Amino acid sequence: MGYEQDELITIGERFDADALIHWSGRIIEAARQDLARLSARGITEETLRAAEVAKADAHDLKAHAAGDGSTLASARREAISAALDWRQEVRGLAEALFDSEPETLARFRTGVKTSRSLPKLLAEVGFLVGTLRDHLPAFAGVGADDSLLRRGEEAFARLDEAQRRLVEERAQVPPKTLELQHALGVLYTRGRFLARIAGVEFRGDAERLARYSYEPLRAPAPAKRPRSRATASRK
Repeated sequence: MGYEQDELITIGERFDADALIHWSGRIIEAARQDLARLSARGITEETLRAAEVAKADAHDLKAHAAGDGSTLASARREAISAALDWRQEVRGLAEALFDSEPETLARFRTGVKTSRSLPKLLAEVGFLVGTLRDHLPAFAGVGADDSLLRRGEEAFARLDEAQRRLVEERAQVPPKTLELQHALGVLYTRGRFLARIAGVEFRGDAERLARYSYEPLRAPAPAKRPRSRATASRK
């Protein structure tokens, strides 16, 4: 689906493995039950088998993965979150300012959703910084000043630093953890593809569409209960 390996790892590390495996199983089962309808949208048995293989791969790798062990990973995630927050603020203000100027507004709608891909987000934030700089006087009318531009420049610099240190970061992560994160990225993109196609096919059927909800992924992962001493002593 057009993702590089590093992008899939970045996607996959966002998710709790158990929650994603459970969610994808629900999506695959719903799609299998609706295959007669979804086949008109290009969903086939092969599509479902590929998703099932991705689910099995993630399940098998889950038992062997350890923590990421990388302080650089935390810095990268913080940089990405800050950049996404800044992008959302700039786009929201642009929507308010330029709703009657479609050509100007189009400059703030920077193409495909970038997810958390560093190269794509870098390019997007860099473009938005330049666009904001060109239109900064208009933003003063909605309470934005030079600090909004500086935040964008800082977000770009942090992303650039994270991108340059990505090889070093990945070297700190246990190989099995990287394999799991990659597998989770593949699994999520396959599940999301099915959910999006279903969203088009069943857009007028709220009950059926609810079976393809992302809500189980948005819920916080349940806390793991510590083992009691009695349980530990029986091991």
